[in-house]
Amino acid sequence: MVITKAAETGYPFLKGGGEMGRRVRELDWAKTSLGTPDNWPPSLQAAVNILLNSQFPMFVWWGSDLVTIYNDAYRIVAGDKHPALLGSSGKIGWAEIWPDLEPLVDNVFSGYATWSEDLPLAIMRSDRVEQTFFTFSYSPILMENGSVGGLFCACIETTEKVFGKKRLEESQKNLRNTILQAPVAMFLFRGEDMIVETVNAKALEMIRRTDAIVGKPLLEAVPELKGTAAFKIFQDVFRTGIAQYGQEVLVQLERDGNLEDRYFNFAYTPLLQDGIVVGVMDVATEVTDQVLARRKIEEVVALRTAELAAANKELIRSNSHLEEFAHAASHDLKEPIRKIHYFTDRLKNQLGDKLSAEDRRMFERVEDASNRMYTLIDDLLLYSHVSQQPLRKEAIDLNVQIRRVLEDLELHIQEKEAEIILEHLPVVQGYKRQLQQLFQNLLANALKFSRPGMKPKIRM
Repeated sequence: MVITKAAETGYPFLKGGGEMGRRVRELDWAKTSLGTPDNWPPSLQAAVNILLNSQFPMFVWWGSDLVTIYNDAYRIVAGDKHPALLGSSGKIGWAEIWPDLEPLVDNVFSGYATWSEDLPLAIMRSDRVEQTFFTFSYSPILMENGSVGGLFCACIETTEKVFGKKRLEESQKNLRNTILQAPVAMFLFRGEDMIVETVNAKALEMIRRTDAIVGKPLLEAVPELKGTAAFKIFQDVFRTGIAQYGQEVLVQLERDGNLEDRYFNFAYTPLLQDGIVVGVMDVATEVTDQVLARRKIEEVVALRTAELAAANKELIRSNSHLEEFAHAASHDLKEPIRKIHYFTDRLKNQLGDKLSAEDRRMFERVEDASNRMYTLIDDLLLYSHVSQQPLRKEAIDLNVQIRRVLEDLELHIQEKEAEIILEHLPVVQGYKRQLQQLFQNLLANALKFSRPGMKPKIRM
């Protein structure tokens, strides 16, 4: 390694500076137009001392051939050009972007400082052209005689910031287009004051406003929201960054000069930028008609329910009266039957042996009829209890039931001279009285609606 005079003597203005301080001290400056550091002008020495001890990317171009001196922080900017860029011409080192820089450099050497923000520069990195952006200032370094001896630059690469900003702008543009084209009402609010940034036609129609509200605070655009729960939710979402949703939220909105109760479903979503809440997006649907219709239905249902309850109450009262009547009627009807049965039995016993076989058969039929009448009265009492206790099914021999029906309809059958053919019937599970009534109705109708002048023939 060549030890230069700068390294040997250790000039105070070249002390420190990390890697680049060491490289500046070790470089043979005698081979450049600057010459050895002991011959550098005081203004150059001061500028080099400042940049070597700064954490901000800086460099100096000195003289007409723009000899380059830079610090550690600038190494990232130099990229593949480091360390060869040190001591070389800036014009040659940055040849690919020199057309962009030359006018600025010329201004500096004319005595004017420059400022460039997010300047696009297509520089070579890793053997390929890469689009970059830089913010920097060029300041003239004056010699003792007042002439410009060089250029001092403090710079920072802003490529990521610019691309990030472009991505954000593109994202915001897409979001805005999405909102404007959405088939439902959508709003986008910015800042704590909820400035209306974007609002679509559906939303304007919903709140009965024009696009003149864009750029205004929400409470200025829709003042009737002040103090409402809906606006408080906006504030909560902006403050906490937590989305909130609402169903059938009541909001009073001005319609034709009057405040009207309107109902909305909504979703409030925080809008984040670098993890910070910068706004709120609102997606809303008016459901006033549905709410009012449902309430009307609920009112009708409540009314019908009340009517049904009243009807049930009246039915219970009616059933109670029916049950009382059945009890009374069964008692009143049973008493004559008991007397018929009693006196028939006494008459039969008094006549005794005087009765013929036909007479005894007649007495038996009277007794059977009275017994069946007694059973019918018990059935009437049983049916009066149906509302309190359901009937139970039992095994019913249909042959027995049919014979009872035939006995009840015997006179009618004789009058019609009907022929009854009775086949064997099964035993079924059912209600005895209902089955007997069923067969009695069927047989009675068959006799009643038989063809005149013909003897009916009925098969069971």
